[in-house]
Amino acid sequence: MATGPSYIILSDSESDEETWLRGPNIHGMEFFDKHCHFGNEVEMTKANLDHLKRQVIDYKPTIPYYVCKVGKTTNNLTRGKMTFNKEYTEEHLKNYLTVPTTIPITSNTNAWVGTRVRINKVATGHAVMTTNWPDVVMGAEIKDEDICMFCFYDGT
Repeated sequence: MATGPSYIILSDSESDEETWLRGPNIHGMEFFDKHCHFGNEVEMTKANLDHLKRQVIDYKPTIPYYVCKVGKTTNNLTRGKMTFNKEYTEEHLKNYLTVPTTIPITSNTNAWVGTRVRINKVATGHAVMTTNWPDVVMGAEIKDEDICMFCFYDGT
């Protein structure tokens, strides 16, 4: 039985620092890359990269982290939703598509939010988090351009 995913904001500000780019077609060769699935093009600072590396070392995920940059559709408080791409949905989210789950969320304010969400598979094959998603956005203070990491656990 799957346990709830957690969600971490890696970045919430722009910077003049050196950055690293990852995405669906931009693959890296670092050890953590095999433990991450980048849902869209993500530009990371050294601090973001270091945080991601620490997460992989500390937690050794059995399901790759879903890392993405949040946009206006995700952040909309009235009709917002979080969409996971088809490849990730098919490979990793089957156990999450049947029952609502509580998602523990940490934000840049270090406040924890526990919100019950439902992940549904839509006709396009993508998984979508809609139920209570605005509560997640407000509780975790998610803003446009934040880099977010979703951690799903298979119970092992």
